[in-house]
Amino acid sequence: MFVLRCCQRARVAHLLSMWTPREASTRATSICHHATHTYSTQALYMPPRPEENVIYSPLPPLELPEQDAHNIIFSRALKWSNKDAIECGITGRKYTYGNIVDQALRWAGVVSRVLAAPSSKRNRLTLFSVNAPEFPILLLGSLAAGATVSTVSPNYTADEVARQLIDNETDMLVTDPKLESILIDALTKIKKTIPIFVSGVSAHGHPNIRHILEDSSKPFAEPVQSPLKSTAVILYSSGTTGKPKGVELSHGAITSNLHMFTHPYFFPYLPTTQEYQESVIGVMPFYHVYGMHVVNLITLYLGAKVISLPAFTPQDFVRNIRDHKIRVLHTIPSILNFLCESPEVTSADLESVRVVLCAAAPVLPTTTEAFKKKAPNPILFQEGFGLTETLPSLITPMDDERIGWCGKCVPNTEIKIVDLETGKALPELQRGELCIRSPSLMTGYLNNPVATAETIDQDGFLHTGDVAVHKDGFVSIVDRIKELIKVKGYQVSPSELEDVLQQHPGVVDCAVVGVDDARSGEVPRAYIIRKDCNTTEEQVHEFMRHKVAKYKQLKGGIVFVDTLPRSSIGKILKKELKAIAP
Repeated sequence: MFVLRCCQRARVAHLLSMWTPREASTRATSICHHATHTYSTQALYMPPRPEENVIYSPLPPLELPEQDAHNIIFSRALKWSNKDAIECGITGRKYTYGNIVDQALRWAGVVSRVLAAPSSKRNRLTLFSVNAPEFPILLLGSLAAGATVSTVSPNYTADEVARQLIDNETDMLVTDPKLESILIDALTKIKKTIPIFVSGVSAHGHPNIRHILEDSSKPFAEPVQSPLKSTAVILYSSGTTGKPKGVELSHGAITSNLHMFTHPYFFPYLPTTQEYQESVIGVMPFYHVYGMHVVNLITLYLGAKVISLPAFTPQDFVRNIRDHKIRVLHTIPSILNFLCESPEVTSADLESVRVVLCAAAPVLPTTTEAFKKKAPNPILFQEGFGLTETLPSLITPMDDERIGWCGKCVPNTEIKIVDLETGKALPELQRGELCIRSPSLMTGYLNNPVATAETIDQDGFLHTGDVAVHKDGFVSIVDRIKELIKVKGYQVSPSELEDVLQQHPGVVDCAVVGVDDARSGEVPRAYIIRKDCNTTEEQVHEFMRHKVAKYKQLKGGIVFVDTLPRSSIGKILKKELKAIAP
């Protein structure tokens, strides 16, 4: 834990005051007023000229912040400078809000110098790391230097990392000691030399980030004021279909969503005061929009505390719930299932929990009821919906729990359910594609204007690829148009796995589908036309083990077939494949 000297603190406060827009002070007052949790809606909001069958938020539109992502967090952090911002749930290593600002601006100075080199062309930095308490320092500091930050899953193989580095054209890399060799292998594959910084002791002589952050001789950088339309982060998602694509999220998309999603009509954190501070567990991957935005940025925006865990392990997860008296539990269906079913999780372990916020994939009503029965106190169960491309857009209101529905629109957000053939907006309880329009939508897919145009229509609605129904302003996801496979909340692209499989010399053709799995929700299964009988299941599994992450492995099995069923235009009929058991 590092202490910021008084003179340094004054310097940071002075720097931040110089970059705070004139409107920020009045808006901060408005935000604090919202945080009292006394807001109520006697009548639902309806715009003056509503469009037919378009669903609006029950709240009127909010005036949105005009600060960029790092400066809005920095300016609010000054109110809570002595409170802990993030702590490792394993080692106890932690940083206060004052430390976050101090060390982020110190890191910004390093990033600025690296990106000023002639070899730097895109001003992009890539984080390849597990969840750690240094994450918000590195994220915010990189943004303060004017960089665009991209993230890579720590589960990726060198091949997968290489593909992403080719796409995002990064100029600087940050990693952990345990992942350093994978990153070096990836750079070897693409024949590139890119500056690497390691959060810890490097086995290859790369600079140690923790030493840099501790070095008080390193000067603070002055945080840049980024245009709201400029890209803050590039997060990878398979979108509504296809291979992983870089989702460009602007500073304005992030800061608008921070303000919209945290309205107390919807969001469950209690206000941060001198006497009270909310703590939440950060086990959701920080490279993912849930971990980066919902768990990290929103929590920091509200002055709460993140307990970071590098991975989900049952004992550590439950211990941190108990030790930190977690009141609001961020979770996904697979973790919720564990809490309900494991005999090692007792009612006493859940004594502090009052709110469960579940997202990433649909959860069964039976699971929510089982958790409510196991918890010793009344539980508000909130479901939410959002994509990397939309940021969180729907959430259950605080006073209107409906199990099986993923909530209502947050302020400044509109949705419609459209007919899959005509595109016409549908009335209540009719199935169609969920479309979302809000200030928090992505700018587009990196280097992919065609996919962007296919996803965001001319009216500004983003087509999610999810089949949904609506009633009374609530939305329920009932199916998926897209072929993505959701493995414990992770998105797995069938076409990506198919491309990898076809690199195997014994594979002539193949198709991958998702099949139901009690533990993971879904798992990938491959149907393969092989060259001859010498190609075995074991050989294919071994081939894939070195090519893709663990959660992308073909745990649904491998089925060798003579032909793949196709439509008249040659499209593989994957629904027919699912009927063929392994």
